[in-house]
Amino acid sequence: MPKRIIESDRVFKGSLPFAQATVAGGFMFVCCVATDRDGNISPDPRVQTQQCLDNIRALIEEAGGTMRDVVKCTVYVTSREDWQPMNEVYFANFKEEPPHRVSCIVAGLGNPAYKVEIDATAYLGEKGK
Repeated sequence: MPKRIIESDRVFKGSLPFAQATVAGGFMFVCCVATDRDGNISPDPRVQTQQCLDNIRALIEEAGGTMRDVVKCTVYVTSREDWQPMNEVYFANFKEEPPHRVSCIVAGLGNPAYKVEIDATAYLGEKGK
């Protein structure tokens, strides 16, 4: 099964050799952190959650899909205090037909400034080929 790397100029491209997103077999796999396209990270968990989702949205749209194509998310939050603010923003972005979700409170993420990270899987079907 061939895979296709997806990139968007709307999403920050770090120096490490990670794919911003990958499409294979009609599925898209994307994990986004709260860095804006200019490399900035807000300390606010609401802003971080929205930035993660905006980055996911940009990459899915680059592949021809929409957020309605997201079938699963895994959300990582570094503090129980940030749980409710993250949920408010997350659920505002998935008002109808929300995807399956796994949520974890973790000791830390790749950058100590990150409070939220979201991993998403979208089914793009023929759009993803």
